[in-house]
Amino acid sequence: MDTKSLILDKATIFFQQKGYKSVGLTEILKACNVTKGALYHHFPNGKEELLIACLQALDEAITTDIKDIFSKHQSTKEATQYMIDKLIHNLETDGTITGYL
Repeated sequence: MDTKSLILDKATIFFQQKGYKSVGLTEILKACNVTKGALYHHFPNGKEELLIACLQALDEAITTDIKDIFSKHQSTKEATQYMIDKLIHNLETDGTITGYL
């Protein structure tokens, strides 16, 4: 995994679990084992730009997941129930809404 993807994945998890204000860049850097320079190379505007990239990645992942779920279920009711069950599982398991990380 490249450095940018690693930073994005770890930050996405932390932001979901703890909230934007409760996550510091130092925590993300430590989890990724990268320097502050590496983070600012990929996200020059810092934490805010990183958050925006995380939200865009979540949007893509969730949209893909929803399309996949609806293609595998015959009714809206079944698909919706599956999505709710998956959301609950992901929240209980790792504190995220996607479970893809």
